Amino acid sequence: MPWERPASVPYPNVWWTFEAPDPDREDGGLATYRVEDLTEDRFDDVMKLYTEHFLDDEPLFSTCGIRQDAESYEESRKFWKHAFSRRLTVVCYKEGSKELVGANLLGMSLANDKVDSSNLVYKNREIEEIVGIHNYMSEVVNLYERYGVDMYLTAYGLSVNTRFRGLGIATEILKARIPICRAFGVKLTSTNFTAVGSQKAAAKAGFKTDFEMP
Repeated sequence: MPWERPASVPYPNVWWTFEAPDPDREDGGLATYRVEDLTEDRFDDVMKLYTEHFLDDEPLFSTCGIRQDAESYEESRKFWKHAFSRRLTVVCYKEGSKELVGANLLGMSLANDKVDSSNLVYKNREIEEIVGIHNYMSEVVNLYERYGVDMYLTAYGLSVNTRFRGLGIATEILKARIPICRAFGVKLTSTNFTAVGSQKAAAKAGFKTDFEMP
């Protein structure tokens, strides 16, 4: 059965707070930020972030021209909406502001149900190729056997509002996975990081590289 968020874990929940430069302060001062669960009232805002930024930033989506193909574009939106519904996606806000700073689409990967989105049927060749690349990388590493787990926290995309880039926000969003994993009793988190920026953020957050593919 697909993974469902247990009722014992509060929702919505604030998972991580940190300080980082405030782009609205001329003196370069710090602001407090928080990483918390995405709620339905902000679905449209996160969808906007991914359609306006992620599609052009993420190398596979950009190379395949997902934005330029109407069918691929809708397939992407369909998948993201599905990810939102799993109640694992996290978002980042600056204290005192409702502006969306960033987001990370999370999911739970289970050994007996490796593709959390298996109920989704992809009709577009470009989308199938992107999914195929990610599946190939995951199968080569075989995290279940490598780390002796039957499930792990994974992700389908990390995006930061351009106004807040270069401030270390992505690294802090990734660090939020530590308390998230603890809350759900999960011992491992892993992601196929495809962009250089996210790879650097992952390294700073403490991620270990198990596999690289040019």
